[in-house]
Amino acid sequence: MRVAIGIDIGGTNTKFVLVSEDGKVLRSEQIPTPSVSDDDKEKMDDLLVKNLRAFLSKGEESGIAGIGMGVAGLIDRKHGKVIMSPNITTINNIAIRDRLEKEFSLPVILENDANTYAYGEKWVGAGKELNNFFVLTMGTGLGGGLIYNGDLYEGPAEIGHMTIVPSGRYCTCGSYGCLESYASGRAIVDRVVSSLEKGAESLLSECCEGNFYKITPEIVYQTAMEGDSLSREVFREAGHFLGIGIANLINLLNLEAVIIGGGLIGAWDLFIGDIKKEVAKRAFKPLSANVEIIKSTLSHDAGSIGAAGLLLNKISGNPGKPSS
Repeated sequence: MRVAIGIDIGGTNTKFVLVSEDGKVLRSEQIPTPSVSDDDKEKMDDLLVKNLRAFLSKGEESGIAGIGMGVAGLIDRKHGKVIMSPNITTINNIAIRDRLEKEFSLPVILENDANTYAYGEKWVGAGKELNNFFVLTMGTGLGGGLIYNGDLYEGPAEIGHMTIVPSGRYCTCGSYGCLESYASGRAIVDRVVSSLEKGAESLLSECCEGNFYKITPEIVYQTAMEGDSLSREVFREAGHFLGIGIANLINLLNLEAVIIGGGLIGAWDLFIGDIKKEVAKRAFKPLSANVEIIKSTLSHDAGSIGAAGLLLNKISGNPGKPSS
């Protein structure tokens, strides 16, 4: 049985998995995404090579078919580079595919991480029986991937950079009012810190020894579950804006479902009500009536599983089509 390595490089963490050809995770590891300065980018691919080699050294697998890699950002598939990653700027324009192929003598594919996530959901996840669905990945940023007529749409699908509030908050992509700036891990933290700086009352003011800038989305979730009103308000606000974005998707595409996953999926109950409220208010009723909004079944592994699956299918001569 063939196996492949899947790598999912996000703004906060990088996930390595070894996946069988039937979509089962045989081994996995998560590490913080390597952090280097923008003026020392050559170290980024060195660190990725080092970490991948360390992952491989912990097992005795043979017959690895190749490496699939998903990265948050715009992808140059022809040259195997990341054109622009707003949240991982040190990986921009590095010939990472060629470097990994040279180092490991294996075929490598590079794809947007939300696209690999969508592929994983179609292959072995919540979208297995669906032909038309959109995936939203809520992590450090907000990614999007589209499965249409059963195939992966190999385009940007950057819903996170859809303008949702004209002249709104600044986004790391350089624009203003992007959905990602209102519904992502970074947006949640920014919103909380801004409120605390203005004197808002919250349990969060007592955490991190009073250093607001050490607050993480996980901490905001924990205080929300303790009943903190500011934390709950921030998650509801994220749901409100996500609902607007999803309504736009429904009006544009012939969707059967929208699948939501990523690092913030644990807070599902805090934002799903507001999402559905906005969708019901804004999407065309004939288009939205049968659209399901569902939670990812692959949790944090979908992107890395999908990257491995995409590699396995492409080397078998069936690009874009998940195996049944």
